[in-house]
Amino acid sequence: MTAVEWLESILNKNGFVTDQEIEQAKEIEKQQIIKAYQDGRSDQQSKDGRFYNRNSKQYYNETYKK
Repeated sequence: MTAVEWLESILNKNGFVTDQEIEQAKEIEKQQIIKAYQDGRSDQQSKDGRFYNRNSKQYYNETYKK
């Protein structure tokens, strides 16, 4: 679930979001960006002497689409 989807679920449930929930969503987004960078770096690793690079849309769909 993306940070926006998480925040949307809170808004739909409560009808509002608190400052604390907004800060939590920002932290979720930060962690997702860090993970995406790390995953991107690992995608550049060699497999059997060859380099491969996973498509960014593929990464997004595998990670965030349901």
